[in-house]
Amino acid sequence: MDTANQKLRVAIVGGGIGGLGLALALARFDTNSSIQVDIYEAAAKLTQVGAGITFWPRGWDVIKDLGLEDDLVAYMSPGQSLPSSNLPKLPFILKKSDQREGVEIPGFPFRGSSITFYRADIQTVFVKHIPSTTQIHLGKRLVSFTESGQGVELHFKDGETEICNVLVGADGVHSVIRKGLLAKMYKLDEEEAAMKARPVWSGTVIYRSMIESDIIRNQDPNHPCLTNPMIYFGKYKHLATYPISRGKFINVGALYTEIEKENTFLEGPAVEASTSDAVSSLFEKWSDEVQCITKNLKNPSKWAIEVVKPLDKYADNRVFLLGDAAHAMTPNLGIGAGQALEDGYLLAQVLNKSLQNGAFDSSKVAEIYNTIRTPFANFAAAASRSQGHRVDFLAPGFEDIEEGDSVPGERLEALLEEVNKGASWTWNTSIAADVERALDMV
Repeated sequence: MDTANQKLRVAIVGGGIGGLGLALALARFDTNSSIQVDIYEAAAKLTQVGAGITFWPRGWDVIKDLGLEDDLVAYMSPGQSLPSSNLPKLPFILKKSDQREGVEIPGFPFRGSSITFYRADIQTVFVKHIPSTTQIHLGKRLVSFTESGQGVELHFKDGETEICNVLVGADGVHSVIRKGLLAKMYKLDEEEAAMKARPVWSGTVIYRSMIESDIIRNQDPNHPCLTNPMIYFGKYKHLATYPISRGKFINVGALYTEIEKENTFLEGPAVEASTSDAVSSLFEKWSDEVQCITKNLKNPSKWAIEVVKPLDKYADNRVFLLGDAAHAMTPNLGIGAGQALEDGYLLAQVLNKSLQNGAFDSSKVAEIYNTIRTPFANFAAAASRSQGHRVDFLAPGFEDIEEGDSVPGERLEALLEEVNKGASWTWNTSIAADVERALDMV
């Protein structure tokens, strides 16, 4: 590519949090206006599936550097504070609740704190900051791509084609680009590529819903979910709640794991409508606090949590994977969105520096991205899985526990300490250090 005479054309397939975040990062670091960004979204309008998103200090550092913090602060719920690596805070209240009288574990502050938002509020802020030079193409479903010396040709369902220099797949857990990339890297035929790219079921389903806070408040004015992030947990199940949208709603995720089905292929739909009765039946012997939540769920949806098997690489030459397309993970640490933003934040800076050096080499950029992001995001996905096993009493050492069993306080306190350790990397490590390493490699 002759970078002196034309811009680097970056195509981002997928207009979710990860795709929009990459576009914002490219705009932030492309100070020489040498990159043309196009976003291709299959939907007819930009929508966000799901309700709540959590940011820990690592992810919030990206938010701040992209200039988004001030606008997002306007959506904070009462009692929340900005994520910090040095602000001791109890990030959530943990209660063993698979019994009528829930048992609160005496908590100790984590050194890092987190913050939660409604996903649509985040999208509103992101879209507001997307520059006019970034083209967003709606109703464009990618079906395949071909790579040549001239670039990457994109083939869309409507029969149209486009050409780009760099293709970034931010197209989710069922990524078309992941399938094409694996076929190219490992010289697989269509069937082999489809099987290698196919996500697996984590064994977990999550029932997602939001409740108007006033509904809970009218039934129990002192319910802790109104003001605190909560995790109600027991054998095989846990229910996570936190206030969003300035406290107007309570975000609810009720999770149930069939551990023997972990790493199997999902049969049937990944997402389907459910009812509050279906969720309540899973938690019918749980505490009154949990019952108050499950019986008031409005139009819950049932999601089978599919994950991407750990990949050896997230990129090859001109083609890159980002977010769920690269490392879809369980929601147990609340880090999926943050990891997608980290992918784009680092990639944007490596692309920009490579261009500034005057001899752009997409293979070198891919090598750097693979070296830094692949092992870390794979680690993050494994850490999230392990955290879910802890709060569902599926971690080693709790094989003897059954639903509703009384558990001695010292064992519960030891469990909380393991939960703390399992999350500590989200504030003990820094994306800035990873970016520095990556830029040194350019």
